[in-house]
Amino acid sequence: MAAFHQNHNGDIVHLNVGGTRFSTSRQTLMWVPNSFFTALLSGRMSSLRDEMGAIFIDRDPKMFATILNYLRTRDIDLSVDIRAFRHEAEFYGITPLVKRLMLCEDLGQSSCGDVLFYGYLPPPCM
Repeated sequence: MAAFHQNHNGDIVHLNVGGTRFSTSRQTLMWVPNSFFTALLSGRMSSLRDEMGAIFIDRDPKMFATILNYLRTRDIDLSVDIRAFRHEAEFYGITPLVKRLMLCEDLGQSSCGDVLFYGYLPPPCM
């Protein structure tokens, strides 16, 4: 049973990540070349299916929601644990996200990160 179905909006992919179901477009999952998803959806990697035919991925569904949001919007949610986020991005092979998260970690650990950031802000008006 196929985990994606043809419709007027393109291919829809149904995923079961750690017991939580997600649906998204094939295009959303495949815009990053050489990722977990390009290998999975091109057939280069085998997959497990759940009872509904969704592709099963044994990972944390909460963190996957953040990964999927990045794939949809290319925005990073900085309210999550950055190290855990980067770990999941590395697992899925999402190189552009990994690079951005490494930069976030470096700035967070650097004492000059705040200095650089605040250096770009105009002085407060009094």
